[in-house]
Amino acid sequence: MKPNYKKSLKFITLLLVSLLIATVSAAVYTQMFLEANVGVAGLSLKWVTGTNENVTCNIAGSKCTLDGLDGYPSQTATFNDTVRITNAGSSIATFNITTTKCEGSETVLTSIYVKLYNSTDDSLLYTLNVWENTNIGDPLTNLQIKAGVTWYLKWEITWSSDAGISDYVDVALTLDVKS
Repeated sequence: MKPNYKKSLKFITLLLVSLLIATVSAAVYTQMFLEANVGVAGLSLKWVTGTNENVTCNIAGSKCTLDGLDGYPSQTATFNDTVRITNAGSSIATFNITTTKCEGSETVLTSIYVKLYNSTDDSLLYTLNVWENTNIGDPLTNLQIKAGVTWYLKWEITWSSDAGISDYVDVALTLDVKS
């Protein structure tokens, strides 16, 4: 009897395909699923325009810009209630305030202090050293403001006797709210 190579080749091919299918079918896949609903939360801390009429306060969401904080050489200019921070949330808000920029004519700037007061009883709560002599001051950390409470900021700016009307500094403060 003569072997039929054609039938044998078909049989071996069929056997290999069957083994391949059986191997792939035997693999078990485990799946996990994640679905998320992503939205926008309301800010617990909010800027509110202060009562100082000599300072322009522009608020756009979480950004506040002040203008008109002009002082005189060899004097300390005080700007009371320039802007307010209010806790519109339902629980205590914890945050840090850091000076992130004081640039421009800082060589003739003596100091800038930002003082935080409780608007209910005008009590001084904290003092941020924004700039003193040649350095940016340390941040204020882990400040806590209760729900429904408002604080206001008072700026105290002192220029040296060498300061002129063309001198200025750009100051940036960052409030990092802990969630």
